[in-house]
Order: sequence, then C-alpha cells, then structure tokens
Amino acid sequence: MLKAQSRTDGPLVWVLKDERPGTGNQAVGVADAIKVKYQIKKLELSAFGRLPNLLLGGSLRTITSNAKKYILPPWPDLVISAGRRAASVALHIKRKSEGRSFICQIMFPGDGLVAELDLIAVPKHDQIEGRNIWSITGAPNPITDVVLSEARSRWQQEFSQLPRPIVGLIVGGATKRMPFGTKQVEELAQLIADHNSTSGGSIIVTTSRRTGKAADTLFEKLGKLGRETVYFNRWNNGDENPYLGILSYSDILVVTGDSITMLSEACAAPGGVYIYTPTEFSSVKHLRFHAELYAMDAARPLQNELKHWKSVQFNSANDVAKEINLRLGW
Repeated sequence: MLKAQSRTDGPLVWVLKDERPGTGNQAVGVADAIKVKYQIKKLELSAFGRLPNLLLGGSLRTITSNAKKYILPPWPDLVISAGRRAASVALHIKRKSEGRSFICQIMFPGDGLVAELDLIAVPKHDQIEGRNIWSITGAPNPITDVVLSEARSRWQQEFSQLPRPIVGLIVGGATKRMPFGTKQVEELAQLIADHNSTSGGSIIVTTSRRTGKAADTLFEKLGKLGRETVYFNRWNNGDENPYLGILSYSDILVVTGDSITMLSEACAAPGGVYIYTPTEFSSVKHLRFHAELYAMDAARPLQNELKHWKSVQFNSANDVAKEINLRLGW
C-alpha cells in the first residue's frame, strides 16, 4: 500500500486544472469526491502544450510563466490531473518530490509518461490496458447531489412553474469528422415536438459552442410550440447558462451523443437519459460508450418516443476517489 507523506494538518492535495472546462472539471470532480481539502492550480497553457508528451516528459513547459509561479514546494501528497498537458506537469511534481507525491492522472497521458504515474484512470471505451491503467465509465465530473440542490434553488424562479414533464434538451454539435446540420436538427426537433404533443409539459433547451448555425433551425422548429412550452438558451448569449438547472429540474434528459462529458454529467443527474445519435454522427469510441451506458441501464437510445423512466444514476468520480483512498490508505 502506498502511503502519503506524513502531515499533522492532513494531506496536501493539488488539483491541476486544465483551462478547458471539459477536461479541468474532471479533476475537480474527483477531488470533490475524495472529500478532503484541496488546492486548485490553474494551468494556463503555453504553445509547447501542442508537443507530444514523449518529447516534453515531466516538465513545466506546457504552462505559462505565470502558472509556473504556483508550482512550488512544499510538494503535495496527492496530485489529481486530467488531460495530456496536465500530465507533464504532474510528472514534474512527482520527480521534484522524489517520488513521494502520488499522481492520479485522468485520461491517457500519452506515450512516455505511463510508467511513472501511479494511477491512470481512462474510460473503458478507449480500450487501453496497462499496469498503471484503471478503467472507468465515461468522464468523472463535479455533478453531485449538493451541486444539483444548489442549482434547483438558483433556477427555482425560472423553472418551478414550468408544467411537467420537463424535457431537458442538451445539444452539442458537429465535430471534425461528423456532421450536425439541418437534417439532424430537424429530426431531433421533430422527435421532441412529437413527444410534447402527446405528453404535454415543457422543454428546456441549451446549445453549445459547436452547435453553430444549427441552433437557428432548432429554435425555429421548437419555437412553434410556444413560449410557455419552450425555454431557450443559446450558447454564449451573455446570460447565465441554465445547464445545471436543466440537469436538476428535468424529468427526461435528451443529450446529443457527440460529447462524453455532457453524457457523463447527464448520467449523474436524476432525469431519465436518452441519447440522440443519428447515422454517422458518433465515432466508434462514442458508440462504444453509448453501448456501455445502455448495458448499465444508465441511458437509452432516442428513437420514436420518449417515456418517463428512472435511469441508473452514477458518477465515475466516486469510483476514482475510492480507488485513491484505497491505495493511499486514507
């Protein structure tokens, strides 16, 4: 069993938070699940971050001079990092601590770093194996009962009067290899509208940066249902994002299948989860993840109808936290 450095005031835990929310929040989610105090070290990424870790090794070259100011001793007992670029910084810390800092790396760090990191949590759908590799389902995230409760309080005025059932529609968008245009949006909008015409209730919609102009078509189609039925939020419109409110209030969650993070966060919320993944929209890895969720009864494919159901609610951050506690003897 690996032991942390002895401290009279409890363990010192650092979270290396990548500036990209979808990556950085995975590390925060695990730290929250451990239920110990921790310090966040924000990583402002430099141009060197584009280089492979095989060349970078354990170094601070992936972060700016300003971010380097906060990577100083005393070295922590535990480092939680997420993403390839944070892994290089984590290995630098381990070497500086002469091996005493335990490193939990979320997501595969790239070739050249695996052997020296203590625990590497990677999603099963990546199909990566190795001595330090520990497989998890989806992406760890900071969605907890406390976060959801706070979101319900924050969005009570806007959402509590909406007629139920409430369908939360969380829309991603096209990727480099997969389209998400007018055809897909019209199909998705029609499925949601058909459900609403049969079951009534309300729809809360939020889009993302990748939705692009497809959001216009979505809003046009669903807007015909009426203002009292549909609550719209367009990405980057200047208003507060109701995303957490959607997770906390929705009876049913419909999520496009392009984002591992969005799907993982939806599965941490109480609403029954459906995945919209039209032909040629999701990669092979994404489809493996979808199949994993279906097998767990954590989600269902969106086909011809929506039904209110209770999906299995989980967050892999809890699994990673338990493994860290086990290995450190906390």
